[in-house]
Amino acid sequence: MNVLDLRSIRCPLALVTLKRELISTDDMKNSSLKLLFSTEPAMSDIILYLNKKCYQYQLMEEGEVFALIIFNRKKGNSKC
Repeated sequence: MNVLDLRSIRCPLALVTLKRELISTDDMKNSSLKLLFSTEPAMSDIILYLNKKCYQYQLMEEGEVFALIIFNRKKGNSKC
């Protein structure tokens, strides 16, 4: 599992960083990506983007760190 630490990065740069990472790992079928955040609100734009692009993910809280694990992207039509 790849880890992308976004705790010190603010939006919109965090979203841009995630998009770059998803492009570089365009086949998420066999891997997952773990995102780390310092606050829950910091995840809001990223969650909106993941929902729009039909990614499957899970939210977690690990002590004082919030994590979001992206599993894969649903293929098919534009509606999830």
